[in-house]
Amino acid sequence: MSHPEIIIPFSLPPAEHAKDLVKMLASECGTDGLAMLLSRHQTLKRTHFDDFSPELPHETWLTKTQQHSNLQQQASTLGVELTAGHWFILNPVHLHIARNHLVLTDYRQLALSEPDSILLYQKAQALCEEVGLELVYGNATSWFLRANDWADFATSTPDAACGHNIEIWSAKGQKELAWRKLQNEIQMEWFIHPLQEQRERRAEKVVNGLWLWGGTALKNGFKAEQIKPASPAHSVENFILTPQLTVLDQLSAAALANDWGTWAAGMIELERSWFKPLYTALKDRKLKQLHLHLSNSNTLLSVQTSGNALRKFWCVPTLKNLIDTSRAS
Repeated sequence: MSHPEIIIPFSLPPAEHAKDLVKMLASECGTDGLAMLLSRHQTLKRTHFDDFSPELPHETWLTKTQQHSNLQQQASTLGVELTAGHWFILNPVHLHIARNHLVLTDYRQLALSEPDSILLYQKAQALCEEVGLELVYGNATSWFLRANDWADFATSTPDAACGHNIEIWSAKGQKELAWRKLQNEIQMEWFIHPLQEQRERRAEKVVNGLWLWGGTALKNGFKAEQIKPASPAHSVENFILTPQLTVLDQLSAAALANDWGTWAAGMIELERSWFKPLYTALKDRKLKQLHLHLSNSNTLLSVQTSGNALRKFWCVPTLKNLIDTSRAS
């Protein structure tokens, strides 16, 4: 049996809203789900990360656990094969123009369709070829760029940089000027593309930028079947029958948009569809143990529990462990 492990990005509320959100969740969720899992445990560990870390806590954890880079995980998920070389992930994005800087927004909010993405990809691919770079299409939101001369680039994941000034978080290295020049040329081609006007008429954000990240050296190339990516499990029933490393990513979009009403609704749905069934499965011995990992932008909370741990009747079920008392205001 595979390890029963679940990681839920952005399932910890931010410090400034933690007390109010947890109080609201406690009134809606009861005590026979997440509250039990967080209170009656074998181990509980809270790890803090730097606010300027180039990747988020759950991204760091997944990379270390799976021993594969973000790029390899994405390429495997998308079934993409890559030749030998140094590769990056390239996301088409919308950059918000603030008073004196540009802010990266969540690329998933673009709602970029495959046909629209392919039109932009073709423009970008032609410009990449002119400077000897290979651009491979993955899906509407993720492409792959081979740039062997940029192997020293320090980059940040788009979710870590989301909502921030791109100057601080964008790719940096000895040849970053070459990247910026290529980026500007692609952006200018996109700016005059008829697609942008069509998107504006549909009240959609224009695609006016690119985010480069996830640099990985692939000495022998990469085939999708080389690794097994974490599963976005379709149901808790499947997880209980065949436990495996599972990512529940229903909360990221709301958290990155600071939409805490939608975030709370997502947590309540997770309580109904995952936490309560998991508690019941542990209590009824259908699941022997569970490793649960919850995170936000700077903290990872790891909890290990089991059927035996749930018998700790003296531990009152509560959601208070969602609050990081060292950071909560």
